[in-house]
Amino acid sequence: MNNKVKILLFTVILPVACVSFTRADYIRPDKIVMLWDYTGNKGDNPGPGNKITHSGLDVVSPTWFSIGNAKGDISSLADREYVHWAHDNGIKVWAIFENKSDNLLTLTALLNIYSRAWIIDQIAEFVREFDIDGINIDFEALKGETGKFFELFIVELYKKLNPMGITLSVDIPFPFSEIQGVYDINLIANNSDYIVLMAYNQHHGESDLPGPVAAIQWVRQGIEDALQYVSGSRLILGIPFFTRVWLENRKGNTLRTSSELMGMREAYEMFDHASTVWGRDRSTEQIYSEFIKDQIYHKTWLEDEHSISLKLDVIVDYDLAGMAAWRRGWEWEETWDLINAYFE
Repeated sequence: MNNKVKILLFTVILPVACVSFTRADYIRPDKIVMLWDYTGNKGDNPGPGNKITHSGLDVVSPTWFSIGNAKGDISSLADREYVHWAHDNGIKVWAIFENKSDNLLTLTALLNIYSRAWIIDQIAEFVREFDIDGINIDFEALKGETGKFFELFIVELYKKLNPMGITLSVDIPFPFSEIQGVYDINLIANNSDYIVLMAYNQHHGESDLPGPVAAIQWVRQGIEDALQYVSGSRLILGIPFFTRVWLENRKGNTLRTSSELMGMREAYEMFDHASTVWGRDRSTEQIYSEFIKDQIYHKTWLEDEHSISLKLDVIVDYDLAGMAAWRRGWEWEETWDLINAYFE
């Protein structure tokens, strides 16, 4: 990185009033602003108003439901008071149903018509019991023949939920090349209301080389690929509220690389504590920094107001349905000023 300039916290996230948006005036008022809300246990549910204090949200998506076992029993963390709070504040609840990235469990649970029907009946009952507005399917790490049973599940679930007026959205890995050949993207899109693109993990925990989780050109290229399968009006762009801190440890001719997932403020404070220099990486449009401690290089590419605004520009440029963010609590609080400036 050349010509690095020290960026202080108050200049990393500029007040929205100081920023001139050239495209925000063109955003349709019906864009969706969605926030995934990680819920590890039922104790995380109470008092959502104390955790979600910003305005501008249309949808919250708590991680409430998951495949419990091979018979298709569903584990639930659903909470009525959470839904009441959301509805009182004009926010819809699209509860997540996930497979916890367990391909074998998913295959076993979806393999026969009876277990699939049992899963779908449970989802419908949870929707009625808790007055939920939508279901967000987050089935990840699918491989091999699991894909064809996933297709059947989505088709059957949509037939159940659509007449009930319940929104069905499906999270898809980014880019599409990751799941091509596993399941039919067109079929999934035609049997759901929205496809939510998880436009992050460009460099992930298994990556050999350090890098950003979502460089802007990588995001744009992935959107262009996705538009070959799904119309923009049904695509929601998932953006990261996190980064990775990369550790490079060289011993002799051996270089070992590892990384740790962190929220934006946590990562910034780690590097700021080390008195590092921040600079704009023009290849990613994120801010970059590095330092050495105990002979280990620490590196990170961090989202800031500039890089996030470029991702919001993508929604405008391709007229997408809206945005979703993973996850609550990992963002700069000032990020919501920026989002509201675009979407309100």
